[in-house]
Amino acid sequence: MKDKFEILMVGLNRERAYAKYKASATYTFAISDGRAKTHADVIFSDGGLEIIEQKGKEAKAAARLALQRLLVSGCDPFEAQIFIQIPYRQAELFSKYGNFFHEFPSA
Repeated sequence: MKDKFEILMVGLNRERAYAKYKASATYTFAISDGRAKTHADVIFSDGGLEIIEQKGKEAKAAARLALQRLLVSGCDPFEAQIFIQIPYRQAELFSKYGNFFHEFPSA
């Protein structure tokens, strides 16, 4: 990620669990490079939000980390609107390790 990007959370749309549906949330972030500003949405669905919160972790931190990783990979946030959906398995890894991946010890 270029150091010049500023990322601020500007919104949270959270839907509670209802009947057979699990809780979901969309975190909206403003991204600025000093001249231009755009938005990105990070979405948790299918129980991802719940597993993170049940393990005492912050979904906001997970959402921000996912966005930062995308920007580090070279994604230009001003080229197209960013929508990131965090799959349940990735949310589960974050809930366990505080990250989206787990490195296994070398043998």
